[in-house]
Amino acid sequence: MKNALPQEIQDAIAGWLQAGEIDLFIGYEAGPVPLRATPAFIREPEDVARLIWDATCENNLTTFLQNYRGKKVGIMVKGCDARAIVGLMQEGQWARENLRIVGVACPGVVDPRKVACALGVAVDELEDVCLDRERIAVDGHVLALDDMLHDTCASCPQHTPEMHDTLFGAFDGDDIEPDYSHVRAMEALDADGRWEAFTAEVSRCNLCYACRNACPMCYCNQCFVDRTAPRWVNQTVEPRDVQFFQIIRTFHLAGRCVGCGACTRACPQGVDLRLLLDKLRVDVADLFGYEAGVDPEAKPPLATYREDDPNDFVMG
Repeated sequence: MKNALPQEIQDAIAGWLQAGEIDLFIGYEAGPVPLRATPAFIREPEDVARLIWDATCENNLTTFLQNYRGKKVGIMVKGCDARAIVGLMQEGQWARENLRIVGVACPGVVDPRKVACALGVAVDELEDVCLDRERIAVDGHVLALDDMLHDTCASCPQHTPEMHDTLFGAFDGDDIEPDYSHVRAMEALDADGRWEAFTAEVSRCNLCYACRNACPMCYCNQCFVDRTAPRWVNQTVEPRDVQFFQIIRTFHLAGRCVGCGACTRACPQGVDLRLLLDKLRVDVADLFGYEAGVDPEAKPPLATYREDDPNDFVMG
């Protein structure tokens, strides 16, 4: 299997399982959907051979950690995924000693919608797919992999994880500045233009909550949209309810979003949630000099108070 994990990585994971250092390992395996690997939950050393890595491994697996509190877990993470682990540690959700981390240098993940669009077919019509580090071959057509990567990968803050127990792969683009041109384009609009752009983008949202469910930092036992006493928002697809949900969820992630793009990739309607989330990430960096998911010892700016905090927004 050409996309199998390197043998030394397989041996490390199997060793952790055999020694009882972890109760399970969360990684990727081949799945039934074209160009999408599926999460794998490995509990026996002999099953490690099922694990794979390639550009179809799009899920941020740290989302599943909340299902295994109290366990010792091994997990495979891309650079942006590892930042989510740091965020969870900062918020007291996980302790480093309960994790064994396999880091992988990730140049980006493929966007099946781009591939399907380039070929003029639906995603579920993609057949005979073959992928390597440079090309995607689909039913006799060859596409450059770099052209088919998800847009979220252009604004990825970190391709190679800094937190890991073992690391494989190589990527020489970690010194490339993330592309925030979509944020700058939004900022260039006047207030009416920004509102129009926002409402047009989220008008496709059907409140399926895939974005919330895919986000590793959305781990509340009960989300505000599910509360009935008091009820904060109606669960309808009326524009005001959709807009309220997306705005409040974005502010809940201010100073916490690690920029992994899992929410945008999970959206079945193709809503580009980066318009809000990346904007707040840029603002938090500019105002507070803070980047989420970098330093486990740092305190998120919206969870702390300083007398010199920016307060220009306060109305007199």
